[in-house]
Amino acid sequence: MPQLTGDNSPRYHDPMHFTLQDGTQVLLRPIIPEDRERIEIGMAALSPQSRYFRFFTTVAGLSDQQLRYFSQVDQHNHVAWIALEAADPKNPGLGIARFVRNRDDPKVAEAAFTVIDACQHNGLGTILLAVLYVIAEARGVQVLRAIVLSENTNVSNWLRSLGATESFSSGEFRLDLTVHHDPAHLPRTASGQHFRHAIEAVQALVRRHDATGS
Repeated sequence: MPQLTGDNSPRYHDPMHFTLQDGTQVLLRPIIPEDRERIEIGMAALSPQSRYFRFFTTVAGLSDQQLRYFSQVDQHNHVAWIALEAADPKNPGLGIARFVRNRDDPKVAEAAFTVIDACQHNGLGTILLAVLYVIAEARGVQVLRAIVLSENTNVSNWLRSLGATESFSSGEFRLDLTVHHDPAHLPRTASGQHFRHAIEAVQALVRRHDATGS
């Protein structure tokens, strides 16, 4: 389980295991440089619409520079986790979530997450965001900020239901999700409570790690 420390050194931790709504077992762990090819393969598993929603343009693949950026992270200012099939973690990834701390305001971090089309609407996005949320709180990040295209109503409506505040400019929503120390402060919407349970599950795994030291 993750040891959430405040230093800048890269740290790689034991995975977390979760069960999706359809019973699929998934393994979540920090991204490592060796995930470069897995990220490239995962890109190919996205529909054109999913790629457009993630990158705000029609894109067929990732450049070498992008692949380096996405796979070589310090896990402090740039935190990134990947979801894999627990039954065979050598398989391509199912989803990725990351946040990058704002240089001018380190208490704010821009968050992004992607789930391959075959795994969407199954609870994986909630779990990925919950991991980011817990790590953000441990890192002193107070706001997770998502930039979402106006057409991407599923994600924008979801983040609003979690309590995110919004502003709109040039066809994009800026949605700011406050990171609370206590997830009980999340809205008492169905999505908010589902998100709260996911956060509490991540926190429980962290506490278990702290207690066992493994």
